[in-house]
Amino acid sequence: MPGDANHDGAPHAQCFVRRRCHAHLVEHDLAGHRARWCTRAVFGGNGAYASSSGQLTEVIDIQAVYGQDPIGTAIAISQAEFASQGSVKAVVLARSDFFSDALAGGPLAVAEGGPLLLTPGADQSASLDPRTLAEIERVLDPQGTVYVLGGDLAVSPNVDATLKGLGYRVVREAGTNEFATAVDVAQALGNPSTIFEATGLDYPDALSAVPAAVGNHGAILLTDGSTQAPETRAYLAAHPYDTRFVIGGPLAAAGADPQAKAIYGQDAYGTSAAVASYFFPGASTYGIATGLTYTDALAGAVFMASGGRLGPVLLVDPAGSPPVSAAVDSYLSSLPKETSGYVLGGPLAVPPQVIAAVQALVG
Repeated sequence: MPGDANHDGAPHAQCFVRRRCHAHLVEHDLAGHRARWCTRAVFGGNGAYASSSGQLTEVIDIQAVYGQDPIGTAIAISQAEFASQGSVKAVVLARSDFFSDALAGGPLAVAEGGPLLLTPGADQSASLDPRTLAEIERVLDPQGTVYVLGGDLAVSPNVDATLKGLGYRVVREAGTNEFATAVDVAQALGNPSTIFEATGLDYPDALSAVPAAVGNHGAILLTDGSTQAPETRAYLAAHPYDTRFVIGGPLAAAGADPQAKAIYGQDAYGTSAAVASYFFPGASTYGIATGLTYTDALAGAVFMASGGRLGPVLLVDPAGSPPVSAAVDSYLSSLPKETSGYVLGGPLAVPPQVIAAVQALVG
């Protein structure tokens, strides 16, 4: 599913002047460019904007990261995080058309100090997306490593051949299915002593788990809904002393591992708030993403746990009334007034009125 976009395909420069509001937008657009919306107008070096009335008013300093689709958004985030040529030693590469490998691979990307990039699944393309290839050549050290997540049915083996032909080291983190691939990623992380489990049948819980797993130096394993996947069960049995959290209720991951500490709410939105409250009380930053699709947040979840940021991903329902659930409302209200936020997705994914509602709730 394509990501959100503005209508005319061109970078936009807009300036929003509000008091006590520091929100950042991570968006994507047909332009495929990174831009700054509302660059700070500084008078006297104090970071304030002088309005026509002469009053000093704080300005929303919005970083907009654009791409025409999830692949473009991941590239834009990579360019924002790693501006220098050849500045990383490793890149993590996952398919763009399914969520499980990318979300399980989020902690690996952060641990390796590189971006999470995307390419179409093997059933959609037999080759590496040329935009992603160009970004790998830009950001990765010539002797660097590309971790490819998933087997040959997830990402075509032609991708490996292309990357090896360019001199990169290619490591496949792959199992027979998404559950086994997540186990392989956990092993690549060195079998951390903290495990986060989320259902592999739907994306919201795993999305919420990524920043929490990174913040606790953990790995993400997947359950088969409320049934434990055999691959995950075998891994847990081999590591009986791990600290285990399940993200999601009894009808999701909590049903698969009743002995783990369960973090969940009444629905996906409530679960995102429950994760935020448990792992990020008084957070210094937070991310907002639509709960209706995962496309905007595959790379966004990693963004919220890298580059000096560490905060939760909170889900909103742009079609809901209200769009911000009571649980997310309560969490946002608990944060300090000046807490900065990021919106993961453009105005069709998270409309301006939803952003305004979120901003009004903080503090």
